[in-house]
Amino acid sequence: MKLIYKLFKAGALISLVAMIAAVTIQVFARFFLESAPHWTEEAARIFFVYSVGFGTSIGIKNGDFIRLDLITKYLTGRLNKWLNIFTDLAVIVFAVILTAHSIKFVQLGMDELSPALQITMGFVFISITLIGLSVILFTMANLYHSFKRK
Repeated sequence: MKLIYKLFKAGALISLVAMIAAVTIQVFARFFLESAPHWTEEAARIFFVYSVGFGTSIGIKNGDFIRLDLITKYLTGRLNKWLNIFTDLAVIVFAVILTAHSIKFVQLGMDELSPALQITMGFVFISITLIGLSVILFTMANLYHSFKRK
């Protein structure tokens, strides 16, 4: 899991840096060149989507997403543990549904090309599958640690 987490962290960083680079090129070209490259806006959007895809796993691992803080203040330790387990199971069910439907979406995008970069949209849409799988994987790890703790 540590290796996968590091890979997702690197993916998020690379995607974010690439997005910033694409936007910087676009801004520079608009101010200092006669015309801006047509591909930078589309590339920035794709890199943004992938930074979200990779960043989702980081947020789950760090416990930054699903929390019911208002409710947990009033519950005992044991009830809190069961609430966290229920929340993790609900998130996993949602992620499984998301992943299953995202695969169909990727298949639809395989025949479609992006207008500026001329890459298959399946490459862009697979980021949704990446999000679903990372949510499943890291939430299952959280669930495992919930049962492992006494």
